Amino acid sequence: MTSPVVRKWIMTWVVLVTCIYSSGCNKLNDKPAGEYLDLALSGMAGSDGVTFEGATALLRGSAGTPYASVYYGGNVKDHNKVTLYTILPDQRSTESESTNHVKEASSATDKPSYYSKLEKKEGAWKVLSESSSQEDNPLPRLNPLHQLEELEGLDKTVTEEAGAGAGRGVRVLRIELSPAEARKQLTNQLEQEMSALRTLGQTQEKQLTANQPQLKKALDTFWQKKNAELKNKLERAQVKTIYHLNVDSRRNLPKRLAWTRTISYPEDAQNALSETYVAQVNFYGYR
Repeated sequence: MTSPVVRKWIMTWVVLVTCIYSSGCNKLNDKPAGEYLDLALSGMAGSDGVTFEGATALLRGSAGTPYASVYYGGNVKDHNKVTLYTILPDQRSTESESTNHVKEASSATDKPSYYSKLEKKEGAWKVLSESSSQEDNPLPRLNPLHQLEELEGLDKTVTEEAGAGAGRGVRVLRIELSPAEARKQLTNQLEQEMSALRTLGQTQEKQLTANQPQLKKALDTFWQKKNAELKNKLERAQVKTIYHLNVDSRRNLPKRLAWTRTISYPEDAQNALSETYVAQVNFYGYR
């Protein structure tokens, strides 16, 4: 006859094994949400390629009036080569489910077409195609791989949203940046854009002001004024940035990245000056 000690040990083992394979004891398999984010980022980094489609919109004022929008598609090859191109709203895949705000911003279809190629070299993303050098080309900063990579080093709070309606086998991670990090991220982005515009402007100035030193001085003064106004505006701004990352829980691969950045000002009680940037990108066809 089996001794009580042995019987107790057997029963404990049976319960443990049952819990491991049973949904009723899934807390044994739970991880902090931050670990699921790390797994998803590693999964993307380890993929040879993927296709993506996305949309962005800028909304202004308390009513969220759509001001600008971009619809784009592209693909990743060999881990570190990204191609992006703009598309018309009605050309998007049915797999791409835009938010209501992004849909509202799709009315203007009279927009120029853009195309960009980027490659990661020595840890940084470099623009390869000449078309990407167009001063108003938005595509290089919409590189979804860079957006995902950036999440790793940001000061943030990561939580899992249960019952978010994303479907079976999909984990939804909510990633909120600290206020200081959100402001820092926005400041860095705008400073890079201003620097790029300054470089482009200096090239054009050489052609326009070779024999007009007064015009060159006026252009320099104008740029410095606008740059100072931007910095002053950033100092007063309150920035809130939240990401939602849908992850295939079986393969630990990103399915969709959506994020919202809201900029408001304490002195603007009616939020007439507020701006909200909304974006999302869907990933499919992993290779």
